[in-house]
Amino acid sequence: MLFFAFGLIFLVLFYQNYFIKMKRKEAELLLKASLDSEKQERQRIASDLHDGVSGDLNAIRNYLSVLQKSEKDLDKQELFAEIKESVEAALENTRQVSYKLMPPLLELAGFTVALQDYFERLSKNSTMQFEVVCKDPVPDFSPETSYELFRVVQEFTTNMIKYGSVSHCCVVLYSLETSNFIEIIDDGVSYDFKSLSASSKGSGIKNINSRLKVLGAALLQRDVSEGNHFVITLKK
Repeated sequence: MLFFAFGLIFLVLFYQNYFIKMKRKEAELLLKASLDSEKQERQRIASDLHDGVSGDLNAIRNYLSVLQKSEKDLDKQELFAEIKESVEAALENTRQVSYKLMPPLLELAGFTVALQDYFERLSKNSTMQFEVVCKDPVPDFSPETSYELFRVVQEFTTNMIKYGSVSHCCVVLYSLETSNFIEIIDDGVSYDFKSLSASSKGSGIKNINSRLKVLGAALLQRDVSEGNHFVITLKK
């Protein structure tokens, strides 16, 4: 009788553990499907902006140039010039939105080149300095991993710009025998990522955790006297 009772308890625990694993696996698959869907939607919108809206704005700008040159009335020439400037500003904004949605270099040249280009743009358009340091051997990521990692770094830098009072940020890329590493270092306001993950209602921190979970990557925050220092580890 006692043996039967132990056997029954074992079966209950076994199936309970089995169903927990199945639920966890199902949740991971749903998360991956959600992120894949987001990527495809970003690609579609970026393509529509680049090929559709940008093309239309370019056509309008060119037509305004023709009208401006053919118009003899000085007041109308100035008006055409002002409208043309507004169209050019809208065109540049469209390019920037399209780039943020899906940086073209990410698929063409890979993670490192895309990140360097992104940081150059950030440094050019702000008072902050962003740099990428590559140590040999430089990690080689698949297109899928590159996309998720780029979004992770993008979330970190967005938070720095919004809340961190950062003047300098450095991302270090390197590879060891069994793992690839990405270190994100800034001199901004220090914060505890783990505590923020538990209390934050915003999507930024949650997006970082979701993407790292899909990649099977580990995030470690090092203790530093100033700023913040994070290490992302991905098994090869």
